[in-house]
Amino acid sequence: MTEITRLSLENEMDIVVAHKRMVNVAHFFSLPDSTQTTVATAVAEVCRVIVDKTDKGLLTIYVKKDHGKYSLGGQVTWPADIVVRESEEGLRYVQLLVPEFHLEQKYAPVITVCIGIPRSLRVTDKMVNEAMEHFQSVKPATPYEKLKLRTADLHWQAGEQEEERRCSRLLDEKKSEFISIASHELKTPLTSIVAFTKLALQTGAAGDPAKTQRYIEKIDSQVNKLHILIGQLLDLSTIESGKMNYQMQEWGWNGYLQDLIPLLEHLVPSHRLFWQPCITEVRVRMDGLRMEQVLTNLVGNAAKYSNADTQIDIDCSCDADNLTIRVRDEGIGISEENMSRIFDKYFRDEAVADKYSGFGTGLYISSDIIREHKGTIRAEKNESVGSAFYFTLPRIKAGGPVA
Repeated sequence: MTEITRLSLENEMDIVVAHKRMVNVAHFFSLPDSTQTTVATAVAEVCRVIVDKTDKGLLTIYVKKDHGKYSLGGQVTWPADIVVRESEEGLRYVQLLVPEFHLEQKYAPVITVCIGIPRSLRVTDKMVNEAMEHFQSVKPATPYEKLKLRTADLHWQAGEQEEERRCSRLLDEKKSEFISIASHELKTPLTSIVAFTKLALQTGAAGDPAKTQRYIEKIDSQVNKLHILIGQLLDLSTIESGKMNYQMQEWGWNGYLQDLIPLLEHLVPSHRLFWQPCITEVRVRMDGLRMEQVLTNLVGNAAKYSNADTQIDIDCSCDADNLTIRVRDEGIGISEENMSRIFDKYFRDEAVADKYSGFGTGLYISSDIIREHKGTIRAEKNESVGSAFYFTLPRIKAGGPVA
């Protein structure tokens, strides 16, 4: 069904406009004058029935194609709480005028009237599209239509402005929340660094190198955390400005991951990290530092949302076109309602936001990096417990170009 034009039904003046609009559409397709009058009268009568009951009706004039035969018709809809019956006098008259009449009241209330267009008029899909374009651009013919159109434009503009204000308020709220979270998250490792530094100085002065070493290790851990947090803030700003740079090179995935594993193990010392190389070496073109960032985010999240001493798996598979990497954990998992939102900027699950720290930017940044590598990223719930993240990278085929 192709919509040609539509008209809101608010008062009796709209019945006249509906009749005229239907005549014009029927005339466009060269229907005989008697047919034009018949179908326009049928549509106008349906509109009259609805206007008598509500000012929230809507007429849609359309053309449909069924088994190569075209038909012209009108659909009138109205609010579901308004009851309309076929036995009403106006509708009984309509059923005598047109060969196709249908009233649906059970779900979305609608009345459809339709009349066939003779094959001899040689209507084509191109002609239907031309009609749609023509009636979308046609100017109002009467002062009432001009006023109606102007009123509709004002309502639309008011709605657009209200939506802009709503989005602006929501964005301001998100920014305020983010600044609050960022301040807290950055302050936490700084506080720890200051405390452990004082302790290290004290134990160093007291000649206790073992304790000093432990405090230095804790300082190093907090510095790494602070480095990641600041990096996320900088990357977020870079992504939004469209200035993220990539140094793309050819890598063998097994060799790359083998070199990266010690860093990841240092990142999550409280968890068992198990990695499985690909059966054969797979070559990909990527920015090694940015891909390290993706894996750091995924492995860090896996550790954050799972208990200590549980396992985090990194494995891979490939087909003719892509390398697929999976990072799987045994943690709290992801709810169905959040599955489609976890890659959104600033998104944090309200149910666990107070318990687990973070900006809500790591997965957003990771998804942007993967997208820039012409790959895909997605999440799945495990059948038993935890979650799994998958991302793909286009593989370099043997004998193919590097770039």
